[in-house]
Amino acid sequence: MAVITIFRQVGARGRYVAANLARTLDYNFSDYQNVERILLRYGYSQVRDVYETVPDFWDRFTKKGPERDKINSLLRLVTRAEAQHGNVVMLGRGCFAALQGLSDVLNVRIKASVAVRIERVMEEQQMTRSAAAAFVDEKDRLVAEFVKTSYGVSPDDPTVFDLVIDTAKIDPDAAVQWLAEAAGSLMCDPEKAPCAGGLQVDPVIADAVRQEFERMRGIREQRRGR
Repeated sequence: MAVITIFRQVGARGRYVAANLARTLDYNFSDYQNVERILLRYGYSQVRDVYETVPDFWDRFTKKGPERDKINSLLRLVTRAEAQHGNVVMLGRGCFAALQGLSDVLNVRIKASVAVRIERVMEEQQMTRSAAAAFVDEKDRLVAEFVKTSYGVSPDDPTVFDLVIDTAKIDPDAAVQWLAEAAGSLMCDPEKAPCAGGLQVDPVIADAVRQEFERMRGIREQRRGR
């Protein structure tokens, strides 16, 4: 019932690592798109309006106001419910900050040097160097602000992560294998620390999480059956 959270810098290929780790482990993979579906199942219809009116993902959570505060509160509830469900790789959203001190949760940061990230963004998004540099700088700023305002921690504090991987030095596929092995050793040990399975969660959100994960598992099984 392990839980792995991946918090990544833009251009560090954290999404690649997270998605392939989930595939390797046959775990559910959760990003903000899954959270949107979960919240819509939960009945928070305003989520779609927010997603449709603000073009950039991070803007949805960094623009100050009561709507952002409500969504951030719901994000924390979804994070806890997904962790309680277990067997999940959770990407972004500051999940690491909401799941500190749990014996069966591995909080991972995926990073790389600014120079490497700029090169990757240039290649992946067909940007000029100056545009890619500005893009990386802005994303770093927004991510730091989101985590700071939502959880009161800094993503640059290594003590809030169990493992930090630099994909400028470690190949992303090697990172996937490392994390898959680490997941196999994660065990719930309530004598040492609380476990994700023991988290108290909103039962309606927990049911929405269960339905979303069942939907995802059905898709995976269909693909394997082809």
